[in-house]
Amino acid sequence: MLEVDYNTKLYGVIGRKISYTLSPAIHNYSFSVMGVNAVYLAFDLEEDKVNKVIPGLLEVGAGFNVTIPYKEKVMEFLDKLDDTAEKVGAVNTIKGKVGYNTDYLALKEILSRYGYFDTLVFGAGGASRAIAVAIAEEGVNLYIYDRTREKGERLASYLRENGFKASYVDHCNLSYEIVVNATPDPSFPPDQCIKGKLAIDFVYTPVMTSFLTRAKEKGMVTVDGLEILVGQALEAQKIWLGKSANKDEVVKYLYARKLVR
Repeated sequence: MLEVDYNTKLYGVIGRKISYTLSPAIHNYSFSVMGVNAVYLAFDLEEDKVNKVIPGLLEVGAGFNVTIPYKEKVMEFLDKLDDTAEKVGAVNTIKGKVGYNTDYLALKEILSRYGYFDTLVFGAGGASRAIAVAIAEEGVNLYIYDRTREKGERLASYLRENGFKASYVDHCNLSYEIVVNATPDPSFPPDQCIKGKLAIDFVYTPVMTSFLTRAKEKGMVTVDGLEILVGQALEAQKIWLGKSANKDEVVKYLYARKLVR
């Protein structure tokens, strides 16, 4: 059983409708194996509570992760952004009142293994910003496909303003080698859009998503949301603590606890 005393540091994840999150399991296990006196909790906030609760959490907590839908909203409560958050325009990790983006860091590590190619990204939220910048800064073409045209065009415009080759599209009659799913809608993207060499899914669930299942059936290499989740979590630990747990051991723990399968 987790023992908490007055010296126990508080970490957590801030989001909305996040009862599914594996972050507490990942970080509390990591704190245990690293001998860190800390506890990690999930703070599920409705939008009408954000302006009151987040400033208080930043005053008492040692560090936080931020997830949907507050990766952009949280920036107004911070004093500073590091280079990763500045270039992405979204924050998913906080230490003190400084914002970082470890989605970006985890994706750069993953993409370094597969290479950078023209890419189609589904979704235009905070996670999409991380993958968009991580890929587009390598000089390849990036296409944004979102059901809300305004959101998609806004992200494409942001990327172009920062010197990247990006455009909003509402179809997939394009040439690309990487397709990324950053939307939780199981019917999206359309089947004809899942093509190329590599499929990356930001969505993590206890079982393989429809997106990855369809990609595997087409012979594509796949990267699931769990790999990204654990990767960005360990990057956050490095920011908070200067060290992190072992990635393989964390994944093994999640499977042993039957939190994923």
